[in-house]
Amino acid sequence: MDRTRTCRECGVPLGISRTMSWNSNGTITQKGDPLHRMIFFESENLDRMWSRISEELGVTMEHLWEMVIASKSRATRAFLYRTLPWYLNLAARVVGYRTLMSTIEAQGLVMGYGKITLGGQYPARGKPQRVTVFIEDPYSLPLFCGDFKGSAEVLERRQATLTYQALDERRHQIDVTIREEKLEKELFQVEDREAPVPGDITYNPCPSCGAPRELSQFEWNLKTGVIRDTVTGRRLAFFGTAGLKAIFSELEHELGERVFDTVVDAERENTIAAMKPEEARGGFNFLRRIAALRGMGLLTSLEITETTMRASMVNPSIPQYLLGLALGVYELATGKRGIYTWKMDPGGEISVEITPREGTAQA
Repeated sequence: MDRTRTCRECGVPLGISRTMSWNSNGTITQKGDPLHRMIFFESENLDRMWSRISEELGVTMEHLWEMVIASKSRATRAFLYRTLPWYLNLAARVVGYRTLMSTIEAQGLVMGYGKITLGGQYPARGKPQRVTVFIEDPYSLPLFCGDFKGSAEVLERRQATLTYQALDERRHQIDVTIREEKLEKELFQVEDREAPVPGDITYNPCPSCGAPRELSQFEWNLKTGVIRDTVTGRRLAFFGTAGLKAIFSELEHELGERVFDTVVDAERENTIAAMKPEEARGGFNFLRRIAALRGMGLLTSLEITETTMRASMVNPSIPQYLLGLALGVYELATGKRGIYTWKMDPGGEISVEITPREGTAQA
């Protein structure tokens, strides 16, 4: 399959429509691995969020990126360990990484990760000691570094170290060095495997490729690997929820609970920048479809008054993002800054209530 070929009717790349499922329960999953969840979400906020965590928690960007890269690499190698075809693994070992990189380059273009190219490997054939890639316009540089490091570790079954450098404002070089230490099988088994609750949302499928027609709102630039919302102009990409959850969990473990609040507030600001007030007031069905199309989960209730917002969702993706999204919707709909309380019940349903914060002027 040519992943970068687009559907003649809706414009969605076949690398998306033939490998992903938009499900009735508000999730997006890989067709080859139905328990591997994805979200389709704004990506430009990510590196700003890392900077904000660094500033507010007093940790250097270098150390923060080290934690992000390490967490993302573990999630990536867990996913690829299960899904990477054996023949690509063998080809990479016999003839070098160029065979594998053609797949990674195409996948990066359709997923919104940027333009990825192989710089080379040493030695040129067989078992590598060092591999170099270049990426232009990365969706998030530390997340891509984690992806690349995890990919190399899966292929070689050995630990890897990584360095990166900016070549200019858009282009970066990443070098992975393969170490001698072997990785045991249990180190490849980190994954978000929660069984979803059934749902009832439906999409209007493209008659040619089967992807939701609602995706025609987004434009894929398959030369640069950038996806944009044609309405807002904002950049999006596909993310594995397990990887983001692992990153936030590790950051909270090392830096404390303030990480959670920082991520929530960053997403609140992102929502306010991306959404119009009339959209925030669009009601239950409108917001339900937006959330589901992004793979965020299935909204089951929504009530917004002049002072209070209550909402619940099954199959929630990432609580920090959902709470920030709820705060942003509340602020846009009411003109007031809010404070939230939330809970997650044993069945996996998240509930949030938002009320005005003291001093209710909109930020």
